[in-house]
Amino acid sequence: MKLVKDLSDSGSIVFYWTSDETGEAISPELKTLQLADEWRKNYLFSQYDGVERRKSIIDRRKNSDKRKQMEKNYKSSRQNPQGRRESDQTANVDIDLFQEKIKAFL
Repeated sequence: MKLVKDLSDSGSIVFYWTSDETGEAISPELKTLQLADEWRKNYLFSQYDGVERRKSIIDRRKNSDKRKQMEKNYKSSRQNPQGRRESDQTANVDIDLFQEKIKAFL
């Protein structure tokens, strides 16, 4: 999946996910990067066929003040401080169509 940042017909910034195989949009247009990240997590969890051991799709490490303070004050020996699963990683824009469209207007 690739995250696309685009300009909607109404002139606002939108984010949506596309399929790696077809390049077609697989998500609705989302207004914020955070909503796009939440949609991706729900999608990834819905696609998993095995027995899910996690009770919540929200990663506890993301909002933990203690974890942030520990990472700040001590060198971490962990290889993946964000987590092992794809859904634990922060979503980043892969394709920025917004910049191209803005340049076309200017």
